Amino acid sequence: MSEYEPPYIIETDEPIQKNKFPIVAQLGVLAMILTVIFGSLVLQNSKKTQTVTLPPEADLSATINAEPAIPQKISDISLTAKSAYVWDIKSQRVLFAKNADSQMPLASITKLMTALLAYELIEQNERATISMSAIRQEGSSGLSAGEKFSVNQLSELALVSSSNDAAYALAASVGELLGDNDPAAQFISGMNIRAKELGLETLEFKSTTGLDISELEAGAVGSARDVSFLMEYIITNYPEILEPTQQPSTRVYNTSGAYHEAANTNEAVQNIPNMLGSKTGYTDLAGGNLTIAFDAGLDRPIIVTVLGSTRHDRFEDVLKLVKAVQESVGQIN
Repeated sequence: MSEYEPPYIIETDEPIQKNKFPIVAQLGVLAMILTVIFGSLVLQNSKKTQTVTLPPEADLSATINAEPAIPQKISDISLTAKSAYVWDIKSQRVLFAKNADSQMPLASITKLMTALLAYELIEQNERATISMSAIRQEGSSGLSAGEKFSVNQLSELALVSSSNDAAYALAASVGELLGDNDPAAQFISGMNIRAKELGLETLEFKSTTGLDISELEAGAVGSARDVSFLMEYIITNYPEILEPTQQPSTRVYNTSGAYHEAANTNEAVQNIPNMLGSKTGYTDLAGGNLTIAFDAGLDRPIIVTVLGSTRHDRFEDVLKLVKAVQESVGQIN
């Protein structure tokens, strides 16, 4: 690939064939556990352009025109985001792409994988205790050391309000069940294994929260394309994980019955009709990130992801793309 990459690329050569073969896990006990759990799944999330061999004397013009052109309203959009991707799940088509394969800091979009792995490895009514290590994570959700929550409630808090305390506690609780001396590190290894199994090659995790490790090192990286495919996997297989993010706020209850208010960090949540789920992210290294799924009408789920925008413009970027899709949906076959 050349060093120069155009500002955006509109791709029309999809639908795309998906990879069905998970990698060989290499992390001892955790690898075996993941193999048992996921070995029977058909993993279809690595997309590659399909090559078509034409018969002799085939009408090339018919082939060229077979894929409908992307509507102008979607292609001619200016964004603050350094990277963006719009994916039509139903037709398996790219509707918009800007530096879609560039590996970018993910910030709290990382918590999508944290929540997914916890959901697949542990019963949602299992209890998790908030440790001092969780409390020491950047930011405050008002949680207290020793407080107990169900795994489901911690996941909800991590996704809706982007609580770092909750994400760390969730990961550590699952890691402890795997029997390792460093539960959080064990869980992070599992996150990376799961990403590879799903064919999301650009996703690399070094933390459960996505917080920057230093001024130069991100807690997680990945491409807008792979983030969109991760969203597709969750929305398609476990839509209930992201249901709490459809609302502007929620209440999360501990096992004693006390509750914490959790405001949605997605400021655009009420401006996007038929929202299926979303996750925000923001750090100094990442800038403003946002990935959302919404139904464009008649059971047409669309994923929109922007990375490397600003704290404010990530919402404007996504709203521009959502509006363009809504106005053009009749032209997208």
